[in-house]
Amino acid sequence: MIPFHSFLPELAQREVRCVHLQAVPGVMPSSGLSAGEYAFVEFYCEDLDCDCRRVFLQVIARHCQDRILASVNCGREKESFYRKRMSYDPDARRQIVRGSLDPINQRSEHAEELLELFQRHVFDEAYRLRLRRHHQLFRNELRRRVHNEAPK
Repeated sequence: MIPFHSFLPELAQREVRCVHLQAVPGVMPSSGLSAGEYAFVEFYCEDLDCDCRRVFLQVIARHCQDRILASVNCGREKESFYRKRMSYDPDARRQIVRGSLDPINQRSEHAEELLELFQRHVFDEAYRLRLRRHHQLFRNELRRRVHNEAPK
């Protein structure tokens, strides 16, 4: 997986999805997350023959950028797309279209809470469409770079 921002840094900076949590005076927070900005940093597959149509997201906080708080896998297509590819596990295809914590990558004690935040407030149709567009732009740039590096 390659970070989107390593190929298209200006676009990635302009279109990164962030959630801003605010402290409300006099109200006890129901969350273990502190107030601040949380960014969902995109990564895409570098295999041009792969058609997984998924994105890997790392969640980081502006106030703690050196720590990955959650690693989320999500598919940008409808469940019917994954039904064919993941016929062995009906639960897996449901999880990929909702987003799920990656079982082998970094997560903090707040990962479950960040996943719920992602599922309820971040992963809407507009964001799904943005991820599709970013994935296509990423693949186009990857093809261009591979083509330019090919021996002549």
